[in-house]
Amino acid sequence: MTRTGLPLALVGNLLLCLPLLAGEPIVTDSRLITEERRVQILEAKLASMQRQIDLIEDHKAIERLQQMWAHYVSEGMAREAAALFSASPAASIEYAQQGVYLGRPRIEAFLKASGARTGNGELRETPMMQAVISVAPDGKTAKGRWRSLVMGGIHGQDGHWEEGPYENEYVKEAGVWRISRLHWYTTMSGSYDQGWHRKSFPAAGPLADLPPDRPPSEKYQSFPQFYLPPFHFLNPVTGLPVAWDYPPTGSTP
Repeated sequence: MTRTGLPLALVGNLLLCLPLLAGEPIVTDSRLITEERRVQILEAKLASMQRQIDLIEDHKAIERLQQMWAHYVSEGMAREAAALFSASPAASIEYAQQGVYLGRPRIEAFLKASGARTGNGELRETPMMQAVISVAPDGKTAKGRWRSLVMGGIHGQDGHWEEGPYENEYVKEAGVWRISRLHWYTTMSGSYDQGWHRKSFPAAGPLADLPPDRPPSEKYQSFPQFYLPPFHFLNPVTGLPVAWDYPPTGSTP
């Protein structure tokens, strides 16, 4: 990935203004410090700003990557979607309770059989929303949590709604971000005609014609049962793991 380099003159001028902007004193007067020390301070600030820009660009690249995934799956483009994954044989995909598929060839086969299949009279929309992306300080790996509200169906038949979060992992290979682990949880799957709250379906299980490489990494049931997939990030205010007190006082699980 091409990085955006900051012109030194522009950054130098900005750094000289930082005491006014941020209230953080930076001594650059050559009468108070040596020229060598002055250059060291400016170079350190420049490096810090460049790291922040790199992280912002990584965040944007991962968001584009995941949005591309959603477009490809919605259009039934299994090969294009599988190409977004890491070249590592450990790259994986996991939907609901269908088990884990490892490596690009198996990921593509699974998508063709299940997750990204559309034809005449068939609709499958999988928008990605509510992104929370956490890039590692070294800029080599990242994690992301998303939600998707899936609308699908075949013309003339009952349609269906599906909803749930993703907890994904990413890796940068040769300067390009790839998906290393994609895990979608089914919170709810239900009827369009009768209403998801009146007629719900269990989370999808393993494919009979394409057994997974590994069993599901987590066992759970979808609505009307409740399951909270773990959050990869801490609460930014408390600094503690995210948790929900279930069941609430007086409720019945």
